[in-house]
Amino acid sequence: MALHLFNISVVADKFVGKLSKVWTKTQAVVFIAICSQLLLAVIFALAYATGLTLELGGFKQPAAAVDIFYFSLTTITTLGLGSIEPTGHLRMLAGVESATGFLLISCSASKVFMTMSGTCEKPAT
Repeated sequence: MALHLFNISVVADKFVGKLSKVWTKTQAVVFIAICSQLLLAVIFALAYATGLTLELGGFKQPAAAVDIFYFSLTTITTLGLGSIEPTGHLRMLAGVESATGFLLISCSASKVFMTMSGTCEKPAT
């Protein structure tokens, strides 16, 4: 979560501050938020793979690396299609990822709204 907040705050502000139009700034913030969320999906996928290696749980179906990433991506976006199901302690990780994803979406939406409305602008000194 801290990584995402850093990305949409510090990184976005540093990059977006150089842009002049609100529409361009908004697109940049959305792009940074999507990249940040994808990065966190990869981190959670690595956590699932580590959990599999440590035999903390598994998946009901055989899961290749791409399947684990797909599961992580659908979970962090709170879509949760249910085509892949974790077992054992990995179920708890899936719940944490879903809650984290909900917070990420909320923070991203807030940042996009503030960028669109111009409230992210720093006052001139």
